[in-house]
Amino acid sequence: MLFVPSVEQGTLVERADELARFIRRDSGLILQTEVPTSYAAVIQALGSEQADVAWMPAFAYVIAHGRYGVQARLQVVRSAERDGIIVTRRGRGEPATLGELAGRSIAMPLSVKGELRAKLVAALDEQAPGWNEVEADSDKDAVRLLVERPFEIAAAASTHVFSGPYDLIGDGRKELEYDQIGTLERTRIIFQTAEPVQDLDTVYRGCVMTRTDSGIRRLRDLSGRSFAFADETSTSGHIFPRMLLDRNNVSLGRVYMAGGHPNVVQAVWDGKAMAGSTFYSPPGVKQREEKLYVGDARYIIMRRLATDEERQTFLETIRILALTDPIPNDLCAVRKGLPEAIWKRFVDSFQRYLQTPEGQDVFNDLLTAVGVTEIDDSVFDGFRSALEAAGIRAEGLMEAAEEKLEKKKSS
Repeated sequence: MLFVPSVEQGTLVERADELARFIRRDSGLILQTEVPTSYAAVIQALGSEQADVAWMPAFAYVIAHGRYGVQARLQVVRSAERDGIIVTRRGRGEPATLGELAGRSIAMPLSVKGELRAKLVAALDEQAPGWNEVEADSDKDAVRLLVERPFEIAAAASTHVFSGPYDLIGDGRKELEYDQIGTLERTRIIFQTAEPVQDLDTVYRGCVMTRTDSGIRRLRDLSGRSFAFADETSTSGHIFPRMLLDRNNVSLGRVYMAGGHPNVVQAVWDGKAMAGSTFYSPPGVKQREEKLYVGDARYIIMRRLATDEERQTFLETIRILALTDPIPNDLCAVRKGLPEAIWKRFVDSFQRYLQTPEGQDVFNDLLTAVGVTEIDDSVFDGFRSALEAAGIRAEGLMEAAEEKLEKKKSS
C-alpha cells in the first residue's frame, strides 16, 4: 500500500505503518506500506504490480488509469466548518444590525445553501421582516452588488471560513478585496451564525501563497519572480496553480519543484521563493481542536510551532492570494487485476479501523480527511475535460517526471 508524499515524510511513514498493522491483525492480509519519493514512482509501482493499493491525487490516478488500467475505488471525504455572515457597508446611516434590514434588499449567493442558508434565512425572517432576496452567483458577487449598488442593495450574505488575517480568501469580502482594494475598509460583518455548519467535501483546491511583506497583492505581481511548485505531477501543487497563473498571464521567473507541499510553505517562509503553490481545503473540526485554524498546507508547519502566539505570527506572515478551480479529492486506487476477494478483505478492515478514535486520528494525519465514499472512474470525467480544455498533456508531464526519477535512480 502506497501513499504519495503530500505531508511530512515522517508523519506519513509512521501513520501508514499504524494503519497497516491494524489491517494485518484484523484481516490476516500481508500488508506493507511505502511512501515513494514522487507521484511517478507510485504510478510505476501500480503498473508493474509492485503495489496493490495506493492513495493518490486525481492527476496521478488519471495517468495510472489510462496507462495501466488502475481502478478508482474510494474517494477521500474532508470536513469543513462554514459560517454564514451578513455584510453591510460602513458609514453613517448604513445598517448596523439585522433589525435595520427590515424591508431592505439583501444579495444572497447561490453558495449559501442547505443548513447554512436555513440558519441565515431564519435569523433574517425573525429580525428583519419583509427583507427581499436578490440572487447572486457567488459570495464575491454578492459583496460586489453591495459595494456597487448602494441605492438598491442594503446587505450581502456570504459563506465564511476561518482564514489568515491577510488572506484574500475565506469570504466574499476578502475575495472582492483581491479585485477591489479597500473593500475590507468599506464593509463590515454585522452578523455571524452562532455555530458553524459541518460540510463534507469531495473536492479541494490548490492555492498560491506568498509572504505578507513581499509586496505581492495580485497574481500578476508574480511575473518575473521566483516560484516554488510541489511536484510536476501534483494536481494542487502544480497543475491547477499553473493553469491559474496562465489564465492571469503570469510569466514566472525562476521556478523549481520543492518536492512536497510542506517544502513549498517552508521555501516561501524562508524567502527562498517569492511565492508557491500547495493544496487548500477549508479548516474543519480537527484543525480547530488542535488550534491550527487552517486546512491548507500551512497547518503542517504550524504543528511544529509551540505556542498560539507563534502560530498567529506565522499566519500573519504567510498569506494566500488566490485559489484554483475545484479538484476531486484524493482517492484509493487498486492495480489492474487485484482479486475482488482481496479488496473486500482490505476495505472491510479499513472501514472498521476508520470507526475507531485511533483510526480517525491516523486517517486525518495521512490525508486530512474524516472518511471515504465509494466511487468509480466516471467521477473523474469532468476533471479530464478540464485538463483537456486547458491544453494540459498529462502524459508529457508524466514522462518528464519519470525521466527525473530514472536519473535519480542511476545517480
